[in-house]
Amino acid sequence: MEVLRVAVVGAGPGGLVTLKTLLEASTPERPIEARLFEAEENIGGTFQYRSYENAELVSSKQLTAFSDFRFPLDQPDHISLPQYVDYLKSYVDRFDLAPFIKLRCPVVNISPLESSSQKWKHRVKYIDNPSGEERNYDCSHVAICTGLHVQANIPSIKGIENIHGEVLHSSNYKTRSQLTGRKILILGCGETAMDIAYEAMKADAVSVTMCYRTGFLSFPKALSRFQVFGRQFKGGLPIDGLITNLFETAYVHRAIAQSRLRWFVSDFVIKRVLWFLTGTQAGMNQHVGALPPERLGRAYVFLNKSNKAMPYLNRPYKTKNAFLDFIGNKYVDPPEDANSDKWVDTCTFPVCIDETGTVIFEPRPDRKDWQRMKDKAVKPDCVVYCTGYKQDFAWLDPSYPTASSANIRNIVNASHPSIAYIGFVRPGVGAIPPIAEQQAMWWTALILNRMALPTDPPHYHLLASKGSRIQYGVDHSAYMSTLAKDFGGAPGLLTLYLRHGWRVLLTYCFGASFVTFYRLVGPFESPEAPHIAVTELAETILRRGKIGNLLFGVIPMLFYGLLNAIAYVLDFIGLLPEEKSVV
Repeated sequence: MEVLRVAVVGAGPGGLVTLKTLLEASTPERPIEARLFEAEENIGGTFQYRSYENAELVSSKQLTAFSDFRFPLDQPDHISLPQYVDYLKSYVDRFDLAPFIKLRCPVVNISPLESSSQKWKHRVKYIDNPSGEERNYDCSHVAICTGLHVQANIPSIKGIENIHGEVLHSSNYKTRSQLTGRKILILGCGETAMDIAYEAMKADAVSVTMCYRTGFLSFPKALSRFQVFGRQFKGGLPIDGLITNLFETAYVHRAIAQSRLRWFVSDFVIKRVLWFLTGTQAGMNQHVGALPPERLGRAYVFLNKSNKAMPYLNRPYKTKNAFLDFIGNKYVDPPEDANSDKWVDTCTFPVCIDETGTVIFEPRPDRKDWQRMKDKAVKPDCVVYCTGYKQDFAWLDPSYPTASSANIRNIVNASHPSIAYIGFVRPGVGAIPPIAEQQAMWWTALILNRMALPTDPPHYHLLASKGSRIQYGVDHSAYMSTLAKDFGGAPGLLTLYLRHGWRVLLTYCFGASFVTFYRLVGPFESPEAPHIAVTELAETILRRGKIGNLLFGVIPMLFYGLLNAIAYVLDFIGLLPEEKSVV
């Protein structure tokens, strides 16, 4: 009887769900021993230790929750980071994971055991708590779940030492009071940058300037606050639950998936709907910071779903649209923000900081914000790097592949399938925790020999430019579906109907890629999944209303269904080439 012994590194969402998945898959015939090592004194990872005042999840609770442990139905769609940490602690209690977790036990080295006579493949060295001694944990497999947000990425800016004040990374920002009465320079335009810009407005900062290189795509985390033909829509539908499964992620022919046609078509439609609603195609009510046309869309970028600061960024640039005013279409900013006379300046990224502490911005005559700011002197006394994070695996033996070289489904390298990277992709629209659960099921199936190592090329990556710092972007729905097909969790329509009835079938077809759907059938089938589907997940569909389900469900299904049918026919008669293996 072969025992699998697994070391899990990191007690964020990815590590916790990996530990739980491994333990549940253990059987007397194929036992799995697992231990989780965490450097900090508590679980939660980034959500615990890089949180800040008023921070909320930008992904909905319906999408973010793990498959069989859901948030209360009466809880708001979007929750605070402290609430999410409490959810993770409850998850540990619910599945009795604490005995398998070693807190305050940082891993200092992972290396291969060379001798062929050894029972185990890997040696994990860690500092034991409370003794402080270095100990070994020999194992057959390692799941690295330390996450994307660990080591601060701080780009070099010449003369940064000339700033007369405080310079910090966003990981060290904790409370609004840090911004009060300051002249703030924010470097970056991601969701954290937007949060801090908004908090600076509320903290009565003297001035706020946000700098970025290319731009961003702003979209609210929930569809609401826009007016159509004089009637205001207040539905508050989370945008990450609006993409339907059938023919967008399920039953998609490889040629359609490879072409990314679904993404380009939806981008074409969305841009025109955005203009009709808010007078701009750059984003939802976004009048500054537009991405270059060739990079604008879900095929290329991560949606910035923190839009609270947009009224302040828009203020210097937003103009009236006579046609939209006439028909009664507009985006309705919150009254407190709409009536404010404050604004957030934007400009290009700094070239340097001169001897007087004045920011010298990169000259970009093509950008309207640079034209506006080129003759203004910006002398901040607080600089916040909202420039993201980078991965560092200094404790990993150089012979091992790292996350960037995980060439099979962004989880393992073909040469080292016993080393997994869980949670090292970032969805354009979606959430990392449910992706981590899907990855954990995929890898568990692999190491238990329930599936073969897939070799077909993936079609879920966002189209990043070669020079982009982030090369691990994925389309949430396409990625989840791909992994499910690999491990046998992607439900067939007939099977769904025969096993669970028409209500579960319709919920799956019209619903988004909720991780619970991939536990309706297959090796990780859960008895709780059908009930969750017809209650909580069905509610996300009913909230759209008849018009919403027509626009977001029926019409896309018919259109993409026709495209996929044509592709299947062309493939059947031999007019489409075969795909080449990735390994």
